[in-house]
Amino acid sequence: MNMLRSRFAKLLAAVVIGSGAVAFAVGQVREADAARRDQADVARMTKNMKTVCMGRFLIDLPQETHLELRGPRIDGLNISSVDESKGDFQARLVQREAELRAIPDQFGGNKNLESVKEVMRDNGVFGKIFFHSRKVTEGTQANGLELERYRDEGIAIEAEVHGLGVSFSLAAGDYDPDKVEDLPGLVAKLVPNPLNKIPTEPGFCIDRAWFRDPLTADRGEEIMMSAQLTSHPDIQFLTILAAGNKPAAQSVLERSENTEARLPLTQKFRGSSLRADPRTIGGITGDELIRRVDEINDAVVYTFWWEVAETETSVFIPHFVFKMYVGKSQNGPVPSSLSHDAAVTLWDRISSSIRFHHPAPNKGSRPAPLPSQSARAALASET
Repeated sequence: MNMLRSRFAKLLAAVVIGSGAVAFAVGQVREADAARRDQADVARMTKNMKTVCMGRFLIDLPQETHLELRGPRIDGLNISSVDESKGDFQARLVQREAELRAIPDQFGGNKNLESVKEVMRDNGVFGKIFFHSRKVTEGTQANGLELERYRDEGIAIEAEVHGLGVSFSLAAGDYDPDKVEDLPGLVAKLVPNPLNKIPTEPGFCIDRAWFRDPLTADRGEEIMMSAQLTSHPDIQFLTILAAGNKPAAQSVLERSENTEARLPLTQKFRGSSLRADPRTIGGITGDELIRRVDEINDAVVYTFWWEVAETETSVFIPHFVFKMYVGKSQNGPVPSSLSHDAAVTLWDRISSSIRFHHPAPNKGSRPAPLPSQSARAALASET
């Protein structure tokens, strides 16, 4: 009887082991099939691409991508745009001027609206520039053992212009009075671009418009792009461009290493770096970081990150951050809709398309070679 039981136990163990091996093999086949489907999905998404101009750079994104160019700023001015008819814009412009005239100035008088300049450009852009709401603060303050006088002065500036069915506002609420004359010159560089076509001249792209060069780094041009794939809503992109800033004290790789060193062991084991090295894209060298994280809810998510340390004096080498998230939603992490290899393939395809916007001088000719990083920095410092 004992011998029979022993044989039965061995037989049962063999069956269990065999079943496990079969299950493992089936799982491997399923994973391989899923990986092949994901790669085919990436090939489908990237077959038809569209080129987007963001700031001074171009990027190719899948045709299905829904994107927004957000938060443009130049010279400390917030820039916004809206689709609007010429008639509606003119009516709103009259109303805005009346509002500013009706507001009392700082001292209760009727000089709130100090100046109005007409805008009438050859490219059809028209409107007005308002200088208003000057604020002056004076007094004394302690400086060591002495009291000293101080005077702070700021003025609101606002350009309301229209062209090609789009209205633009360039505004700042507290501007240096010594720099207000820069605004008309900046407005003169504005070129409406309702369909966001790639400009045929060098400049800085925003949503539905671009600004002609020259624009130097000290104007502090900024813009962001956020994007999402329609067929894979857990895949999202983020781009940040900002010129004229001092370089960060640490690179993204150094910051990541320091952050990881401070994590508790339980969190360290959940994450791993798949790439963490310098990478040159479009002639500019930045740091690339790819991380995988196994979240508490068992979702496997990926973060892809490329960051360039800016050159303070060059618009050609701004602070540049490009990210791709896989497994992200408004409600927190979700299982990645792509396998690891497919996600990397998508990242490499899109990130490698980033290049400086250097248009052809005439139709049918090819763009000139991209200047080197040092040459671009030298050129920018001379403008």
